[in-house]
Amino acid sequence: MEYIIDNVKNFYIVLLLTMLVLVVLDIIFEKGKNRKLERELENYKLEYQKLEKHFSEFKDNEEASRSYIIENVEKRGNELINQLNLLNAKLVKIQEKHNNLQEKQQELHDSLLEEHKLLNQYFENYS
Repeated sequence: MEYIIDNVKNFYIVLLLTMLVLVVLDIIFEKGKNRKLERELENYKLEYQKLEKHFSEFKDNEEASRSYIIENVEKRGNELINQLNLLNAKLVKIQEKHNNLQEKQQELHDSLLEEHKLLNQYFENYS
């Protein structure tokens, strides 16, 4: 009987530790996604700076049509704003998921500590 209880206890501890490891790994991969989004955001900022430089070059060129420049810059600027808004929305979702995972990890940790405490009390009573 005691052998079965030990096996159940060990299985439960392994199960909880496995869940804890999975949550930690998920958090790590979410951070990687955050870094990827930040790199994309930097790329868009660099592209925006290139457009600004391109605009200033057109400004210096007297042959260029002012309305053509304004239309192209506004069009590209709106595209960039839409892409940045989309990235921002994705980043907010990822941050919310990250916070939820951290809370879940804390709950699992607290649960594991409580179960460990209860198991210790149980075995102390039957020792």
